[in-house]
Amino acid sequence: MLRRSLVVSPKDTVAVILEDGHRGDTVRTADGDIVLLEDVEFAHKLAIVDHAGRQPVIKYGHEIGYVDQATPKGSWIHSHNLRCDRGT
Repeated sequence: MLRRSLVVSPKDTVAVILEDGHRGDTVRTADGDIVLLEDVEFAHKLAIVDHAGRQPVIKYGHEIGYVDQATPKGSWIHSHNLRCDRGT
């Protein structure tokens, strides 16, 4: 099933999904379609690029944190894999 998403800035590395999505659904983005690798709830973040471990996550043109492990395009980005402290 085709799902809609919101990407605000060309710098964004995540999209906000505009309806519940399920693993295997296709999400339409400005840069092309992405297949969900897992369920993603309405208004949650979806990786629209592959993220390497400790790579910044950009939403609405601003860094909001970083992923703590490699996270492929099509993955859910949320508190289980997004960190907001840079640490040392």
